[in-house]
Amino acid sequence: MEYTFKFERIVIAVLILFSCIGCSDELDTETFDNSSLVTVKFQGTPSAFNKVNLEIIEVQLRVLEDASSPDAWVSLPTSNTGVFDVATIIGNTALSLVDFEEVPSEFIYNIRVVFGDRNRVVKDNIEYTVAFDSQFDNAASNIVEKHLESNTVYEFTLIFDTDRSIKINADDSVNISPNMTTNLSLYNLF
Repeated sequence: MEYTFKFERIVIAVLILFSCIGCSDELDTETFDNSSLVTVKFQGTPSAFNKVNLEIIEVQLRVLEDASSPDAWVSLPTSNTGVFDVATIIGNTALSLVDFEEVPSEFIYNIRVVFGDRNRVVKDNIEYTVAFDSQFDNAASNIVEKHLESNTVYEFTLIFDTDRSIKINADDSVNISPNMTTNLSLYNLF
């Protein structure tokens, strides 16, 4: 009787083990045949400003050649929105804006960050309200010109050059003309 009880426990343990292994294999073989995964991170550069508070609203990809077309820009679900001190997001620190978002595998022309109106900088203990240069329409855009391949993770790191982007004028007004670069890393899933 004791032998049968031990045998039953071993059989049950083996069945549970195989069912767990079967579940994990199913997740491991998930493919993205007609899509890619996109991750977007944001960084600043060392700056003469004490604080650089920028309001980030969303991240967009331009998927049509004609940028003025209503469907040219596609909004990505942006996980971190709000006001962030870019002066503290430097070096090995990055703000994650988009986390492994599945997008169709197609040609991408540009990537951009859309900013809000709550932008301020502090320099020498004086706070300034930041106004966007009218040609930028509260957005910083970078050329990507890359065809996204299926089953690939694309990690875009947008680096905001703080001192080249923000200028204090003689009348103490502050303008922002976003100057960004984009680093791209690729990771093949299969």
